Amino acid sequence: MESSQNRWRRPGAWIGLGIFAVLVLFLLFYQPVEQYLMERIPQIHFSNILFWFASVVAIISFAISHRQSFKKNIFGQFSEISAQELVFDTLQIAILAAVILCAGATIQAVEMLSEHLMNDGQLITAVFGSRLLSVFVLMLMAILFYLLHRVVRAYRVGWRRGWTPPGAVGRG
Repeated sequence: MESSQNRWRRPGAWIGLGIFAVLVLFLLFYQPVEQYLMERIPQIHFSNILFWFASVVAIISFAISHRQSFKKNIFGQFSEISAQELVFDTLQIAILAAVILCAGATIQAVEMLSEHLMNDGQLITAVFGSRLLSVFVLMLMAILFYLLHRVVRAYRVGWRRGWTPPGAVGRG
């Protein structure tokens, strides 16, 4: 924890982050890159870019979290306890990636529903009902995955009534 805080105090980390942001913005608005993506990946369109962004965030966060878990549990001291912690970490990471994917799909569904309402203007149609149902189902799935994450976390640290899990004290 200490090393990650010190890393962001150095100007090199901020310069690298700024260069990365400029590169991403350049690629976002550069027409040949957009054309290349449209030709090479036929199912990607800018109408569903929110879900693609959430997918990239979920994949990157999964990879980074998994690497940190392996670094802590495998490359440190390996024992039966660390193997069990690795399994719980992997399960929690996968569930949180599912929450990110469901949240991204929900945002995309809300955007599609809003676009339908702005373009057509008709409120009571089958398309409106199906899009509203998809928003509801995706929100329900995201909530269920989050609750599953909480259950796995509570099982991992111990289940005691009226007990606050570690890391939750002092927030607010």
